[in-house]
Amino acid sequence: MKIHHVGYLAKNLEKSVKRFIELGYEVERPCKYDPIRKINIEFLVNGDYRVELIQPMSEESPMYPLLKRFKNTPYHFCYEVADLDLATKELSEKGYTVIQEPEIAPCIDDRRVVFMNNISMGIIELVEN
Repeated sequence: MKIHHVGYLAKNLEKSVKRFIELGYEVERPCKYDPIRKINIEFLVNGDYRVELIQPMSEESPMYPLLKRFKNTPYHFCYEVADLDLATKELSEKGYTVIQEPEIAPCIDDRRVVFMNNISMGIIELVEN
């Protein structure tokens, strides 16, 4: 699997974007609201490295408890897969648990994604090509 991005929680998206730009990143996709997860998302790139900055916009966001607990921090790797259902099944057989059922990701061109967790790995996201 190829890494698509690293998800990074941000308390203040504008301030975080500024700091990443200072480190040589460029905005790949400007801020967009994801109504499914109640978050603002902005993608930045530095060479082949992509970061997804995520700011929960309300306490109802599933990301809000993570931000409250961990503050500004990377919290997941996202991997590109050809077949989301097959990859989910294969990882489930290897001890990963689905923590958010497959659904579209408005900020990634409406591609389907699934979030999974493994006690030894943490949270991963799969995005379908």
